[in-house]
Amino acid sequence: MKPQNPKKQKQGLRSRVSRSGRKFARRGSAVVEAAVVAPLMITAMFGMMEAGYAFMVKQTVTLAAREGARAGVIPGGTMSDVQGAVDEAMGAANLSGYSTTSNINDLGASDTDLTVSVSIPFSRASFTGSLLGGGSFQISSSTTMRREGLQDVSQAGASGIGP
Repeated sequence: MKPQNPKKQKQGLRSRVSRSGRKFARRGSAVVEAAVVAPLMITAMFGMMEAGYAFMVKQTVTLAAREGARAGVIPGGTMSDVQGAVDEAMGAANLSGYSTTSNINDLGASDTDLTVSVSIPFSRASFTGSLLGGGSFQISSSTTMRREGLQDVSQAGASGIGP
């Protein structure tokens, strides 16, 4: 066994102490950085989730308006068919608290275009409600379709179409 040099041992001990002191200081600064950055990252994450969910709700509202109009423009379609199609589309996404309007109250009338509008308050379509500043604006969509089986007499005579 070789005898160890006491000077070398002291130098090694000293370097270990100074290294661990620096390591502790680095660890402390990492904790401070995490404490500053974590709330910002969590807020950004929730913001992205809210934006993604709002886009999904907008797509669902657009689909519901389209399906409602499609159900109303076929021959024999009724307003209850329109409402049922909207309810089915919105229910598939577990959305409630929406409103549906139409430009025609009686589908037996001679109007040729049917417009169905669906809207929902953003607060009903939010994960966090008003926690992250959820406003009071509406997510809405309208669809207009021409009713099938009806023919506008003035247009038919002008274009040469019809009996």
